[in-house]
Amino acid sequence: MTVTIPPPNPRRHPSPFSPSFGTTPAAVVGIQEEVNLFARALDGAIRGRAMLVTGPRGVGKTVLLNTFGEVADSRQWVTVREQASPGVVQRLTEARLPQLLEDLDAAQTSTSSTVGFTLPVIGGGLTARADSTNPLTPDLRHRLMQALDILSAHGTGLLLTLDEVHRTNVGELRAITDAVAHAVSQGAPLAFVAAGLPATMNKLVNDDVSTFLRRAERIALKNFTADDTAVALRHPIENAGKSIDADALDTAVEASENYPYLVQLIGDFAWEAAAEAPVITAEHVAWAVEQARPALFRQIHEPTLAGLSDRDKDYIFAMSADDEPSLTREVAKRLGVSIQHAGVYRSRLIIDGVIMESGRGKVEFAIPYLRDFLRSESARR
Repeated sequence: MTVTIPPPNPRRHPSPFSPSFGTTPAAVVGIQEEVNLFARALDGAIRGRAMLVTGPRGVGKTVLLNTFGEVADSRQWVTVREQASPGVVQRLTEARLPQLLEDLDAAQTSTSSTVGFTLPVIGGGLTARADSTNPLTPDLRHRLMQALDILSAHGTGLLLTLDEVHRTNVGELRAITDAVAHAVSQGAPLAFVAAGLPATMNKLVNDDVSTFLRRAERIALKNFTADDTAVALRHPIENAGKSIDADALDTAVEASENYPYLVQLIGDFAWEAAAEAPVITAEHVAWAVEQARPALFRQIHEPTLAGLSDRDKDYIFAMSADDEPSLTREVAKRLGVSIQHAGVYRSRLIIDGVIMESGRGKVEFAIPYLRDFLRSESARR
């Protein structure tokens, strides 16, 4: 059968949910305390201008970075965003900061009395521009201080965010934190926030990448409360012109287990199931949960499993034999090792946010439906 392209439906409203990484959902919940801390930092508080954000996949690290960018914008601070992938120092030195300097220069030229700048967020799709008036090649510290000097003169500052920090890129992270630490030591108006998985961030701090990182504020993101989950589901639906009945909302909240990414998945599929109906029902939500599960397998469970050591994988596969929280002594017995030896794997998995303690001598999965995934054929390929 040949493929046919369905015609667009002009009466269908797009989903108000964002089940994709790097996007900010319509209703941001569960991070008010962190946002308040960062806002106070930009307003002059000592704490909070250097932060390390950790948490397992799908709990909203990038959403928090994006929201911090909105806080910076509300204070007329400029934001430079980057992924901490290989080449990040070069991109900052040769593209992002030169672009920022050009924008600042243009702003100064057009308005001599500006306090703060109305500038786009810098990051993505920029090309390097050579500084033809300077025969030397400026390094990251020089570029950063150039921008900060101009911003400081106009009573504003710079937020630099690094997402997807990974321990394989320690050298570049050290170069960035050295430049940031120098700027901070000079009293420059700079805020720095880096985000990554718990094991990565712990290793970077413990391996003494920089004293600056060890002194940074630590934020460990976790699941929503049930009330926040209900708000994250109900508000986007209502603001987009539909409603969700009470039973459907209760079912969606329970099925999501308050896991932020799964909340977006269930909301998106429930919206799709409702089609042109004005009310999302429990039937729509039931279908959404069934559709969300394999999507969660692909987007969260598979990369989580791929990032674990073989022995850590053995530990969670041993846990998957239980329908309820697992006794740590039974898991150790299944692995054929002592409780103390198995405790090494247990501790790593807890730090990574894969499992969590569930009473004395018990552990359970921290990621929804991970047990189901581990029992599936796809997990054993």
